[in-house]
Amino acid sequence: MYINLSRLKAKTKVTTTSVIELQYADDNVVCAHSEEDLHATLNTFAEAYEKLGLSLNIEKTKVLFQQAPANPSAKPGIQLNGVTLENVDHFRYLGSHLSTKVNIDTEIQHRLSSASAAFFRMKQRVFDDRDIRRDTKVLVYKSIVLPTLLYACKTWTVYRRHTKLLERFHQRCLRKILQISWEDRRTNVSVPEEAKTTSIEAMLLRHQLRWTGHVVRMPDHRLPKQLLYSELKNGKRNVGGQEKRFKDGLKANLKNCGIDTENWEALALERSNWRSAVTSSAAEFEEARTEGLRVKRAKRKEHQANPDRDRLPPGNRCPHCGRICGSRIGLFSHLRTHPQDGRQSSLS
Repeated sequence: MYINLSRLKAKTKVTTTSVIELQYADDNVVCAHSEEDLHATLNTFAEAYEKLGLSLNIEKTKVLFQQAPANPSAKPGIQLNGVTLENVDHFRYLGSHLSTKVNIDTEIQHRLSSASAAFFRMKQRVFDDRDIRRDTKVLVYKSIVLPTLLYACKTWTVYRRHTKLLERFHQRCLRKILQISWEDRRTNVSVPEEAKTTSIEAMLLRHQLRWTGHVVRMPDHRLPKQLLYSELKNGKRNVGGQEKRFKDGLKANLKNCGIDTENWEALALERSNWRSAVTSSAAEFEEARTEGLRVKRAKRKEHQANPDRDRLPPGNRCPHCGRICGSRIGLFSHLRTHPQDGRQSSLS
């Protein structure tokens, strides 16, 4: 494990904490492991609010239930004041969308929709105005559209499919601002360079590392720090491919930035040093990423100019039609297209 958990392994310092509620202003999330516990907790909150002269809005109160693999069709029937609460697959809380699948697929779609709406509202008055300089348009895009697109990205557990969707939207917006059409045949590497910005992947890396450093510097009683350093008391991960955790993405980001995964916490405790390290490492990551894309494109162009037919070994040539196969097993498969006697003679 790349995160130091030695102080939590000592029996005299191990504590068990149950997260029951997450309250912010007049919004509240109640967590429970069973239907009975959730029903009892809601009734307790309702009684406490009633004594204070407050009441729960039943229409806005929803139940987000994570189904068990053994019984995927089960749904709880939670009642409050005689009214059965609605079960939903995703719920919006503090601007973010929580899903029963415990991923950010719904959140990414909502972020793309909101950012697209923000870009469209500014399109006619800003991005299509020929009297406004391109640098000013890019600044407006960075100030309004990108924060809408990457809202709460510091806590995301990102997969490659999410990054591709965000990069696609980023490229489309920049090309519209810079008035680059498909006929110009511009690469995805040259567009951010002309706009003097970076890729979405580099932005995600920088935001998540800076947020993690902020969590490390928090006091030990803060809930975000407790969640970062904690382990589940019950349950285990099955053998095979696992769902990514935030810690997995953090470890990958540290490696991409060349930061030591064993001693990164000591660097994060110094805010100015950590911020400088993250900024410089993110810039180096963007340069390496850009160079990798250029090399990949050059290899692809070289492959198109020199087909594999001219570079394959002559031992995989079909004796009937002269076709050169990529491998020996490919030659065996190709010989099935010829008469049976011909295949037998070539394999003998």
